[in-house]
Amino acid sequence: MRSERTRADRRLYQLLFPLLMLWYVFVVAGVVAVLATWGSRPLSSVGEIPWWSHAIATVVVVATWAPVSAQIERGVHQLAFGQRDNTYDVAGRVYRQLQSDPRPDELLPSVAALLADTLALPYVEIEAEGSVVTTHGAVPDGAAVVTIPLTYYHLTLGTLRVSGRRRRDSLSAADVRLLEDLARHVAITLHAAGLTAAVQHSREQLVTAREEERLRIRRDLHDGLGPTLASLGLQLGVLQRTLRADPAAAETLAAELRGDVRQATAEIRRLVYELRPPMLDEFGLVDALRNLNPTDGPPRSVSVPDPLPTLPAAVEVAIYRIAAESLHNAARHAGATRCAIELTVSDDEVTFTVTDDGCGLPENYLAGVGHRSMRERSTELGGTIDIGPAPGGGTRVAVTFPMRTHG
Repeated sequence: MRSERTRADRRLYQLLFPLLMLWYVFVVAGVVAVLATWGSRPLSSVGEIPWWSHAIATVVVVATWAPVSAQIERGVHQLAFGQRDNTYDVAGRVYRQLQSDPRPDELLPSVAALLADTLALPYVEIEAEGSVVTTHGAVPDGAAVVTIPLTYYHLTLGTLRVSGRRRRDSLSAADVRLLEDLARHVAITLHAAGLTAAVQHSREQLVTAREEERLRIRRDLHDGLGPTLASLGLQLGVLQRTLRADPAAAETLAAELRGDVRQATAEIRRLVYELRPPMLDEFGLVDALRNLNPTDGPPRSVSVPDPLPTLPAAVEVAIYRIAAESLHNAARHAGATRCAIELTVSDDEVTFTVTDDGCGLPENYLAGVGHRSMRERSTELGGTIDIGPAPGGGTRVAVTFPMRTHG
């Protein structure tokens, strides 16, 4: 249907332009003839028109042919190939297309083809994320190319480039306004599609992380706790058989079983601790920070708001783990004698700092496993971390978590 209408528009253009130019020639000849015979008796035939009036008409037509033909051609071209439908109808088609193709890889090519077909544009190009995603058609020689940004609030998501419909032509102001309005809606849909892709990617990461954690726990249970419990079961069987026949051997075996039970209990505690530090559940974040590794770290001061607002569990765990690593580094590598832990909470973010008075970071500092772990814990919650020299000497670890991502 679209191609049939385009062919009909082309035939209309090919018919109207020569007819209007022929009409212009007759109008000029008629006006000159009327002026040449002004005041004379009425003419009975064309032969009574002075010959020189034909020469004057020819000169006028030749002199004005270029600007008049260009103007008429532009008007006919706009009538035939321009926005023939109602503006709301054009916008409605684009909106329906935006809703039917939510994915960016299908959205942009279909929108480019729709704009080119609906507005009879010979060239449409859409760029997103710094690269050309789709192009439709070609730019006519000398036609002006209009660039329209695809923006969503302060974000520039891409650009829309369209050309004039013929050689040495540019789009009308009405076309540009319509395209700018459509570009805003394309940008909104493109932004929503990007968010949808990001959410899907985050879900995949969460599922992957969950399955990896399950695999780790399963491996620890199978390789560590499982054999210990199986051994306890076998030893209990032996104990049952030797309890009456050899009480001394049974007593020795019971002592061994007691040690194995302690080992199994320690393994269970280790698994539980890796899931979530028990000190957070027993004492809360503030007291957990105060009692964190009391024999394996320098004395520390803890400054927190009173009362401390409720923080998301993931943020509490990240703060506790980063604080533990920072205190460990301060004691083992920096030789610090004092540490200061400060926690501030606002409506938008949580700021957490650990400052020591040690020797500071070496000049050719390379991040180790501990520092990489701290960065991973901060970034996976959308936060930022800065590890650098403290103002008065030593090292300062500053972490910021956005509260809005955890509400």
